[in-house]
Amino acid sequence: MDTERSYAERIKDDYGKDISRLAEYIPYFTNLKLSDAEQEYDGKFGRSSLSFNVYDPELLRFMGEAAESCLMDSNYLYAYRRAGITTPEQEMNAVKNAEIKDIDTLKGILSRYVLEGRYRSGRWGEAVERGVFLNVLIRLKELLDFSTVR
Repeated sequence: MDTERSYAERIKDDYGKDISRLAEYIPYFTNLKLSDAEQEYDGKFGRSSLSFNVYDPELLRFMGEAAESCLMDSNYLYAYRRAGITTPEQEMNAVKNAEIKDIDTLKGILSRYVLEGRYRSGRWGEAVERGVFLNVLIRLKELLDFSTVR
């Protein structure tokens, strides 16, 4: 019981502000479609021989805020290994079934998509399409709400 309480206090004290701030994006991600979040550059500002994606400004704002939050873990692969996550299905099950003690797993999943999206084209779009950002934010908010009730 003391261990659960310490996890609850950790979430509230260490991550509460950042979770609350990022949770404000839940309505945005709830209605977001991949076609609204990511489009291929149309050449409007000059031709390019390279193909690259252009992202919705609100999605970019979220990426900036998430990257600056204390929820980022540059060693996110360790969180995946520790949780035994090797497939997208296992990833989503880990989010859905996360408990207070699994905050590091949720941080790892969020970090993977935010950080990898900076250099892997389409990673942010994949997270939008699969609902990764939405589901992680909802679960983090639920855990924060649970920890503040205790």
